[in-house]
Amino acid sequence: MTAAGGQDAWIDLLESDLGQAAVLRLLVNAGGQKRAIPKRAAGSKLAGEVGLDTVEWLAARFAGTLLDIPSKRGRARQDNASLLRAAILEAGLIEPSRSANDIATEFGVTTVWVHTLRARIRAEHGTHSEQLQLPLFPERRRL
Repeated sequence: MTAAGGQDAWIDLLESDLGQAAVLRLLVNAGGQKRAIPKRAAGSKLAGEVGLDTVEWLAARFAGTLLDIPSKRGRARQDNASLLRAAILEAGLIEPSRSANDIATEFGVTTVWVHTLRARIRAEHGTHSEQLQLPLFPERRRL
């Protein structure tokens, strides 16, 4: 089970509720695997691997299902992608304060990818340069 868009949003909630150590234990011991989430956490094999508190949290949401647990590397890539999007937004979508080259260098991606993401984010937010421009000759109201 994954969130819309292929991202594992539930893992962010796990981190928010139980902390980074719980997420790291889960990723190190079960990352990259599809695991059955028990209905009862106590005494389960998974609880022995990742901790009772983590399995209780998982069981409250996913008991009796198979859950795709992201790999540690996949989680790092997802975090980097989120930081890249944030950097693009912070720089600005129409007249960026930072060049695509600077952002690409910082995140280890190409400038083409930065431009592509910037265009996607603009489309997601309905932000187009023509929307931000005032007409050259505004219509005058006649009295």
